[in-house]
Amino acid sequence: MPIWTDQPPSDAQHNALPLMRCPSGKAIVAVVTSHNLIGTRTHFFHGRTTPCEQNDCKPCLEGVPWRWHGYVTAYSPTDHLHFLFEMTARAAEPMIKFREEHAVLRGCTFRAQRANLSKNSRVFIDCKMADLANLKLPDPPDLIGLLSVIWNLPKPELTPSTPEKGAPAITVTPGNNRVQQMPPDRRLPV
Repeated sequence: MPIWTDQPPSDAQHNALPLMRCPSGKAIVAVVTSHNLIGTRTHFFHGRTTPCEQNDCKPCLEGVPWRWHGYVTAYSPTDHLHFLFEMTARAAEPMIKFREEHAVLRGCTFRAQRANLSKNSRVFIDCKMADLANLKLPDPPDLIGLLSVIWNLPKPELTPSTPEKGAPAITVTPGNNRVQQMPPDRRLPV
């Protein structure tokens, strides 16, 4: 039986940010608000991006190829919009480099733009450190919670796997979807 109320819950916005992809003909300029990016294998299946379930995955069983997609939360100071930004592995390379140089993505100003006017052309991202002295960033939302809402999955199913003590974390190398090991001292919070 539903519980009816005349007011939305106070935490309704914590798991409800709009999802943005880089449009054609227009750049997105924003500042990353999450501490790190999180990504997974996805399929474009029945008109939408869905996570690969790896075991008994219907798109895999039907021969649909997977692509890695990464996600960060970002804030546009000009539009005052806080959103979830989706990128492919290749587009994420500058963010990975920024993270290696600064140990965290929060505060990274990025400009994402397509190579041409085609809606499926390659996305290029440029990164630099934001001037945080003159900018108040929103608190970092729960990336896993946001994705669980979008994909209608229970939150525990999206929790990043934690390797056993002493074992290296597994990451996807942007640009070629090869799996590589990340040393334990390089693991960052999501």
